[in-house]
Amino acid sequence: MREAFVAIIVAGLVASLRFLSLTGFPDDHYVHLSGAQQMRDGEWPSRDFVDLGAPLTYGTSAAAQAVFGDGQLTEAVLMAAAFGVAAAITLRAGVALTGSIVLGLAAVLIEVLIFPRTYSYPKMVIYAMGALAVVWYAARPSRARVVALAAFAVGAFLIRHDHGLYVGVAALVAVLLSPLLSDRLRGVSSAALLCGAVVALVLPYLIYLQMAGGVLPHIQRAMAFAALEVPRQRLTMTGLPAHALWLLFATWLAPVAALAVVGIQMTAGAADARANIRRVLPVIVLALVANAGMIRDSLDARLPDAVVAPALLMVWLVRQAWQPFPVAIAVVARVAAVAVLALTIGCASVMGRTEEQLDRAGLFNGLARVPARFAERAAELRRPWVGRQAPSAAARQLQPFFDYAERCIGIDDRLLVPGFLPEVPVLARRAFAGGQVWFMPGALKTAEDHRLVMQRLQRERVPLAVVRRPTYDELAIEFPELDAYITQRFAPIGQWPLGGPDTIFLLADASLAKGTDRVTGWPCFR
Repeated sequence: MREAFVAIIVAGLVASLRFLSLTGFPDDHYVHLSGAQQMRDGEWPSRDFVDLGAPLTYGTSAAAQAVFGDGQLTEAVLMAAAFGVAAAITLRAGVALTGSIVLGLAAVLIEVLIFPRTYSYPKMVIYAMGALAVVWYAARPSRARVVALAAFAVGAFLIRHDHGLYVGVAALVAVLLSPLLSDRLRGVSSAALLCGAVVALVLPYLIYLQMAGGVLPHIQRAMAFAALEVPRQRLTMTGLPAHALWLLFATWLAPVAALAVVGIQMTAGAADARANIRRVLPVIVLALVANAGMIRDSLDARLPDAVVAPALLMVWLVRQAWQPFPVAIAVVARVAAVAVLALTIGCASVMGRTEEQLDRAGLFNGLARVPARFAERAAELRRPWVGRQAPSAAARQLQPFFDYAERCIGIDDRLLVPGFLPEVPVLARRAFAGGQVWFMPGALKTAEDHRLVMQRLQRERVPLAVVRRPTYDELAIEFPELDAYITQRFAPIGQWPLGGPDTIFLLADASLAKGTDRVTGWPCFR
């Protein structure tokens, strides 16, 4: 009962902090917001627009908007609530591993203070739930729990494909270490049941993909995008500040040290060694695979994504330091464990800029003003291209366009945005054209990719294009059909400099105009 009460308080505090400190979703968050908007308009990932492997991420936001209303306010509430739920689940996982609410709260502190980006809320929930799920399974293996692990892995896969892979590997380790009592093959049959359940549960999605355009093209697009991202985000150690270096070290140290401790316990024949292996080794594996898959440049954005499992292992290591040891060893182990934990919490606070986040939330102005701050945030999020909620310099410059969009762009009209400006369709509240929320050079290599984009454009009414130069020029060379479509149909009607040669151009197809906007003088299409 006490743990549940603490979890509720923690969830409420974390959710409130995340909502009150919000100063605009970053542009990466708008990638899945734009997908959610397409789904609200009746389109489906892979069938109607390109999805690189996150259908349920779009679907979650779309479902929330369908219930609570369109717009960034709903997404802000969803995001904040998810961070709160993740903190509560992390607390439960920490208590399950250590038996201590205090240590569970320490794991939560690391997760919260490092302040993951807003779009990382699914990762926090998935990896907290993943750690708790494998510990839960190890406590009492059963066929029902094997199927539950499989269902969770498939759900993580639909949130984003790599999450499903990482969770699935940890689940497989958990089942192999804690096979069903009836498993005479020492884990093989239990693992087969897990894999069979995963295949059965993911099969409808694979059939859907095949019908929507093919499983293989879906994989090829995801791999092409990954190939573009990996070189650009390769982790470099040069110039990293001390707090980032420590957190990087600690994130890898925690699973390695936990593995060493479990090995020592097994070698020494400790009474709880087998139980620790069954409960902790799957969490170690989850931490290692998530670290390998997610930690890259920029470290302050990517490292928080992988912090949940290492934080849980760190508090478990602190708990192990309180095992009965000879006095000299016990003192050294306990001091070292607590010092590492405290240093990690401190560095997480530096990376997450805790003081700045509290200031953004308005908590330094007194608790009496907090209710008013909730109302202020809600008001800001109704027009998120104005003021502190604007996600980018481009969005701030495009404020006149977003106001114009409400007046002059038809509900069924689409925006062509040949570049990486995912916030533009969302803030304009209009669907993106061509089935592409962004057009990155190198991501659309094949003739089939080009054909599919052009085929979709021919079916759509596209009165406006938002082009960012000079980044568009490289795409134009690679995708001449798209460049011909734009140059033949559209003419510039506005432009906004972003510094140096970086400029956004608004282009219009005058043949679709029905009048002229009185405020801007631009063509009106409704």
